[in-house]
Amino acid sequence: MASGASAPVRIIHGQHTKLTRTGHGIAYDAVRDEIFSSEALAGAIVVLKGGSNGDATPIRVIQGPHTRLFRPWYVFPDDANHELVVGDNVQGSVLTFPIDANGDVAPKRVLHGPKTLLFQTYGVGVDDQRNLLIAVSQQVPLSAAQKASFPAAFQAQRHGGILIFHRTDSGNVAPFRVIMGPHSGIQGPGNIQVYKGLIFMNTPNAVYYHSAYDLGGYAPRKECTGPPPDPLGLGSQNVFIGVWDDTQNGDVGPHYVIHGPASQFAALSGIAIDPKDGEVYVTDAVHNATFGFLVPDFFTPKKD
Repeated sequence: MASGASAPVRIIHGQHTKLTRTGHGIAYDAVRDEIFSSEALAGAIVVLKGGSNGDATPIRVIQGPHTRLFRPWYVFPDDANHELVVGDNVQGSVLTFPIDANGDVAPKRVLHGPKTLLFQTYGVGVDDQRNLLIAVSQQVPLSAAQKASFPAAFQAQRHGGILIFHRTDSGNVAPFRVIMGPHSGIQGPGNIQVYKGLIFMNTPNAVYYHSAYDLGGYAPRKECTGPPPDPLGLGSQNVFIGVWDDTQNGDVGPHYVIHGPASQFAALSGIAIDPKDGEVYVTDAVHNATFGFLVPDFFTPKKD
């Protein structure tokens, strides 16, 4: 129920935590009372106890060459199947580990390859009731070799999309449903939460942003001449929270949307849901704030 300039109950920080600057994916596992944090710069997943405070030591760290992690972006603990699903932003892959994995361990499954349409992976989630894996991807500029392999329809599409797979798919496997196109509104996709067949996604849509550094984060890009422009203003209609269901397919819009000037959205990052109380929460990197919305209707599938 915190609101306004409320002080945090606990702060986890310090050298022993092994947390880095870019913890883009943070997930709380209520069943195990554990916090999972993706560390993009370290190519690692850090796991802490739910009640951690201060300079706490992780209880597990997934890191090393056998993990095949390069820049893990978002994580999703799947308690029903005892698995941890990780989206790797640079490799364009989804990697699945045992939920209690620790150390330099190989993933159980890896989704990767041109058929998957996973070019720049963001949010990941699992619908354990329908046995589905949902991933969000954004198109990136293609090399000549990639253009020869990737479907022409996707090459022409400058938008991101929601890709729906069977949960145990592995390798270079095509999604059997894809939500993508101008009517979907998805350009720069973000993180997702999955609940009873519903897909909640924050869509920052910062499609013109390009990192000033190379993919390894070690040196400026050759073409970098200064800070990238910000194409979005506060409350842009392009930045929104959308809710789809995982039976949708094609160029379809969300059932429910939160956007517009009153929202003050600028650069959405994380998303969390509270189905019991009908609330949706998002973090915004420009405001350095968390927004909460009371939207109980969003948790009921809407029939078109």
